[in-house]
Formats: sequence, C-alpha cells, structure tokens
Amino acid sequence: MRIAGYSFKRVKIGRNRLAVASLTFLLLISVLLIGCTELAKPTATAVVFDPTPAPPGTRELVLAGGSAADIAALAQPVELPEGNASNGEQLHTTLGCAACHSIADDVIVGPGWKGLYTRAGERTEMEAEEYLIQSITKPSAFIAEGFTNVMPAFDYLSDQELADLVAFVQANN
Repeated sequence: MRIAGYSFKRVKIGRNRLAVASLTFLLLISVLLIGCTELAKPTATAVVFDPTPAPPGTRELVLAGGSAADIAALAQPVELPEGNASNGEQLHTTLGCAACHSIADDVIVGPGWKGLYTRAGERTEMEAEEYLIQSITKPSAFIAEGFTNVMPAFDYLSDQELADLVAFVQANN
C-alpha cells in the first residue's frame, strides 16, 4: 500500500536506519564527553594568594623602561656611610652636575639644588635621602614635573660618593 509515495515497508526500514544512526551518534557523543572530562584532584596544600606590594616608584620605573634589576633595587634600601658636604661640592663640579643643576634654586636643565632635600622628602613616600639616591643612580625612576629625562645614570658611584652628594644637597637646603 502506498501513502504519499512511500510504502509501509520503506517507512519501517527508514525508521530502523534512523534509530541506528541516532543511537550511534549518541554513543559517539557520550564517549567523547566522558573521555574529555577531567576530574579535579585536590591539592595537598591550599594555595594562598598573598601579594607583596611593590615598592614606591616601581610603576614609574617600569613605564620608563627599567630592567628587572632596577626594579629589584627599589626594594632594597641603601645604607650609606656618613657623607661629607665639601666632598659632595667637589663631586658636583667634577662629575658635571653643575652643567645642569645650579646650587641656587634657578633651573638650568634640571632643577636647582637649593631646597631640593626638602622637596625630595615631600615628593614621594620615600625618605629624602633614599629619593635622592634613586634620582642619582636611576634618574628615570622619578622625573620632576616640567622636566625631561636627560640625566645619565650615575650608578657607578661608590656609596661614599653618593653619601657625599646627598650631604651636599642637604647642606644646601
């Protein structure tokens, strides 16, 4: 008997093929889903997220292109020996600081050193001495507003020379 162009025999065979195809498809999907599932394994110890805050000046140093060693040095406070202001004044001349920094408050290329020690202590959360050391050894770490970074890094100075320069800046407050 034919209904709408199909015989009952063909419909029966078609249903069996459809059922077999559906079961095969479901079986394949089940195998894929079961095979791709991962079971969570508990860790032996709990993971604790306890970030350490970055030292002041890190963001500015990173933006200025500082290296990982420069950033690590920010976290280490520098302990200097006692400085000698008259030796610092000589260094101001011999190192060429006088070409860009006056000992008065007028600007040549960089800021004048008169009152710099006080301004340095107010500029960041760092102590004035620490700020000056960073400004001398890594001048790109802190750039005063209105100035560009043209100062070379005096990172080769000894601790005594740094202490002498800081003492001179402090004496010239």
